[in-house]
Amino acid sequence: MRNRLSRRCLTAGGIVFAFLGVTGCAKKDQQAAGDSVVASSTTSTTITTETTANKSLYDRLGGKAAITAVVDTFVARVAADARINKKFAKTNIPRIKTELVDQVCAETGGPCTYTGRSMKEAHRNMKVTDGEFDALVEDLTSSLNTFKVPDQEQKELLTALGAMKGDIVEVHTNATGTALPANFKPAPPLKDTTK
Repeated sequence: MRNRLSRRCLTAGGIVFAFLGVTGCAKKDQQAAGDSVVASSTTSTTITTETTANKSLYDRLGGKAAITAVVDTFVARVAADARINKKFAKTNIPRIKTELVDQVCAETGGPCTYTGRSMKEAHRNMKVTDGEFDALVEDLTSSLNTFKVPDQEQKELLTALGAMKGDIVEVHTNATGTALPANFKPAPPLKDTTK
């Protein structure tokens, strides 16, 4: 199973991503670490480490509930961040949350299916700057830290996001807070399939 997000996606927020791991995961890691310390032999420690290493990133992050919690926090941070929130002026927030959760879930080895647009398509004509991309990464990192996502999982997610930068950034400047161009066409709201 893949432990990295593929380069092709991570929808409008890009973002990933990619964000996950929440308290359930942190508690499991703490328990596993405690179990390893208590273990009387090197073999026991090795088995605990190998078991953790064999889990998908999705499982190490705590599953869909953990992904959803991080995405909710991340989207709220982005909405409050004047450095980047203008880029989301036309975004359908329920859609971006749903697609981010599905995308991160699918790309980290979970049972979801992502059906959204590619990063390049989702960000076409947004005129995202290098500075705005970096601000978004800072908001994601803060969200991951809020949920005490372990360093290794954060590194995997942020590496994947960095690989997508070329599909997201269209303007190479450190400027932030730039307006969304009038010609940007966002994805339509998701259809309610419960009716």
